[in-house]
Amino acid sequence: MFICVHLWLKKSKERIKSVCIRVHLWLKRRGKPDKKWSLITLLIVLLLSTPILTLLLKLPSGPGESWPHVVKYLLPGYLINTAKLVVLCTLFSLLLGVLPAWVVSQYHFPLRRVLEWVLILPLAIPGYLMAYAYAGFFDYKGSFATFLAFFGRAPQLHIMNITGLALVLSCALYPYIYLAARSFFMYASGSLVNAARSLGAGNFKNFYTIALPLARPAIAGGLLLVLMEVLSDYGAAHYYGVTTFTTAIFRAWFGMEEPQTAIYLSGILCLIILGLIILERRSRGRRKYQFSADLSQPPARKSLPKAARFVALILTSIPFVLGFLLPFTQMLRWAFQSTGRVALTGYGQIIGSSLALGLVAALISVVVAFLIIYSSEWSRSSQVRSLSRLSILGYAVPGAVIAVGVLLPTLAIDKFIADRVYETFSRRIGFIINGSLIGLLFAYTIRFMAVSYNPLEACFQKTGNRFEKAAQVLGISKWQRTRGVNLPLNQAGMVTAFALVFVDVMKELPLTLLLKPYNVMTLSVKAYEYASDERIAEASVPALMIVAVGLIPVIILNRLLKT
Repeated sequence: MFICVHLWLKKSKERIKSVCIRVHLWLKRRGKPDKKWSLITLLIVLLLSTPILTLLLKLPSGPGESWPHVVKYLLPGYLINTAKLVVLCTLFSLLLGVLPAWVVSQYHFPLRRVLEWVLILPLAIPGYLMAYAYAGFFDYKGSFATFLAFFGRAPQLHIMNITGLALVLSCALYPYIYLAARSFFMYASGSLVNAARSLGAGNFKNFYTIALPLARPAIAGGLLLVLMEVLSDYGAAHYYGVTTFTTAIFRAWFGMEEPQTAIYLSGILCLIILGLIILERRSRGRRKYQFSADLSQPPARKSLPKAARFVALILTSIPFVLGFLLPFTQMLRWAFQSTGRVALTGYGQIIGSSLALGLVAALISVVVAFLIIYSSEWSRSSQVRSLSRLSILGYAVPGAVIAVGVLLPTLAIDKFIADRVYETFSRRIGFIINGSLIGLLFAYTIRFMAVSYNPLEACFQKTGNRFEKAAQVLGISKWQRTRGVNLPLNQAGMVTAFALVFVDVMKELPLTLLLKPYNVMTLSVKAYEYASDERIAEASVPALMIVAVGLIPVIILNRLLKT
């Protein structure tokens, strides 16, 4: 027996010694950055930063010939319209997003559980489709006029102006604020709200003096997403006749045929977005908003009197009615009216092209995001990990700006390749990247990298790298660790990222308009073409298809909020 114990202790010491040696070697390697993975990470980040770098390099070459005319007569209008749109969208989206989030998270009232998640549904409808629906609803022969005709009234409501555009975009985008505020009110502020109630704080005082100031960073983050989407909108602004920087970029590129003027306008738009980001950061000052996970708890929902229940129901129903029910009903009405006028024979190819683009772009984005996260981690360099986050800046840049930034270098590359082929083989060839699916997918990857990167990063931070470290100590290769450890651990984040990118690609309009091949048609472009030809009823068919696909991320978001 003693001999067996001695042999077991001897083997245990050898195993412990072997593990210690492996840990020592791993720590020794860990101390030095891996140049190979650092280089891979930096190359990917540099490639994804191509549009912004291109615009910066092109600015010193000067604007186009019509730039003095643009500065004197057009630029002030762009600035004024943009400022009005930002201010109005800020007011409308905050009203539609913050108050319903507070009510559904704090009080009991009829249909609360239903309204809690249907308030997210406007995310399924792109802003330009909602603009078409509202224009038709308030048309002189629309549903609103038909309703008022029963009372013998003649409607005089004009919505196709900058105020109407701001309201429509706010109805489409307020869920960004609602989701951020609701998540905060549900958990981060729950213990403080309950404590304030126990001390006798009333409903309004609790909201205005405690919950709202503490929720400010979350609300500001959601508002920043709303404003970036507003500044990048093209379809709604163009249809409503409101001249913004994005519509001006299209006009300069296609109408004036002056790429340099479009570049200068894109640069000003990027400065406006950068100013919004800096303003939001500066307004926080040195204040910190941190909460202990142990103290985070849902608030104790209060029961309301009958009259207050009715008010809460109306208050939370208004955003849902304006943001989803009204435009969706209008699209259904158009779809029935256009039966027989829309040839559905060609929609099979359009749907196939849209689905294929969405699936391939989503797959590429998820793979690239996964590679960025883990290559920066494998590089063992804190500087490289910090620089890797530059890859998500494309989401803060409007699609039209990214399209301009992708068009210029791809044109130069295609021209270089065509010249070399002609010099070598005396044969002319067409463009390889520009105007092809390669350039379009590349632009999609840049535009929606943040959409795929953030869910994956959240999964990585939640699980950490302790399992990979354990596998590395045991001598398992990177490929085996990736296949057997990292991919299974990040499966939920990858599925979420894939679904969100897929739907965003289906809804994207400016980028697709500028970069799609001539023989490729998507649902978003088809709806835009119908609307541009004043065939709004026919546009409802592709619009409803986009909305049906857009419900996918809504369901995913609702499930994530419940977990």
